[in-house]
Amino acid sequence: MRWAVKVLIGGVALVGAAFAARFGYFQLVRRGYVRYNEFDRRERGTLRVGDPAPDLELATYAGEPVRLSSGWKDRPLFVILASCT
Repeated sequence: MRWAVKVLIGGVALVGAAFAARFGYFQLVRRGYVRYNEFDRRERGTLRVGDPAPDLELATYAGEPVRLSSGWKDRPLFVILASCT
């Protein structure tokens, strides 16, 4: 019976330590001390809600380039960006 209590206490301590480490890591990321992803090159931009979208050139699923301005001339345009990871 004593070993079961020790295992339970050890498991709770392990889960608590893992939670504390993850919480601390996310706090460091949020404050900018640690970069979340070394390949993330986003910068805070100047776009605000209601601003016109910039005229970007994107690739279609087939790989052909298309400018956003060609899509929103006649009708509203919805651009869906997704990751396949």
